[in-house]
Amino acid sequence: MKRKRRPFFKTGGKMKKVIVFTCILLFTGICLSQTIEEKTIVKIGKQGFTVREFKENIDKMRTNFANLTPEMKKRILDQFVKEKLFTVAAIDEKTKLTDEQTKQLENLKQMYLISNYINKILQENPVTETEMKKTYDANPGKYQSPEKRKLRHIIVSDQEKAKQLLEQLKNGADFAQLASQNNIDATKQRGGDLNWAQKGIFVKEFEDVAFSLKKGEISDIVKTQFGYHIIKVEDIMPPQQRSYQEVAQEIKRELEKQRISQIEENLRKKYKVEVDYTILDKI
Repeated sequence: MKRKRRPFFKTGGKMKKVIVFTCILLFTGICLSQTIEEKTIVKIGKQGFTVREFKENIDKMRTNFANLTPEMKKRILDQFVKEKLFTVAAIDEKTKLTDEQTKQLENLKQMYLISNYINKILQENPVTETEMKKTYDANPGKYQSPEKRKLRHIIVSDQEKAKQLLEQLKNGADFAQLASQNNIDATKQRGGDLNWAQKGIFVKEFEDVAFSLKKGEISDIVKTQFGYHIIKVEDIMPPQQRSYQEVAQEIKRELEKQRISQIEENLRKKYKVEVDYTILDKI
């Protein structure tokens, strides 16, 4: 004789009622949520706007604020009403975009399409950690922080005064003290201190001299558009190798840029791109 299988859980009449009631509550909660989202929150003339449409604005604000107070929600709703009110009025008055605005929208659409296309390609063929580390190991000199120099200067507007100050320095005068007494720029307050600097931030005449001196050396008079300078190199920090972690994202962007260039090259071949550059002379 076959034995009847017993259910894993015994469910008496009361238990069954609890389960059914719970299911009803869950179902009702879902339906209630959907009903609320379809409810009209704003009516402008004959046009209604649902909670679902407004909720997008609330959700955007929640990315910036952990909690939205009732007053904040009211302000967001008032702004929503204002935008919809003017939009309805503009449409009713058959307000049109200008040709320039339409062109800008088309350009924006084009940029989004390009961005989405490139992102899709990069997601399908992502830059790998192996490629990034290989690039780093193969180009050690490329990923170095540049040489930095701790500089101090004296700057005056008169060449003769610059000559006098240079002579005082040669006779042992204190560089920072002379800078504090004579500088015509903001560095006067800190004894001519220019802090640590690398190439590319000074005008050429100044930079050429500043980065040719040895540590502790003082320059001759250097003329720039700002005045007459005397430069002192207080310290030199040589180039330093940056760690892989420091440059990983930089390498990733670099390799992604190479990917995009390769995509462009392939597309030019696929679509047989032809460009007549001679027309540029006639435009």
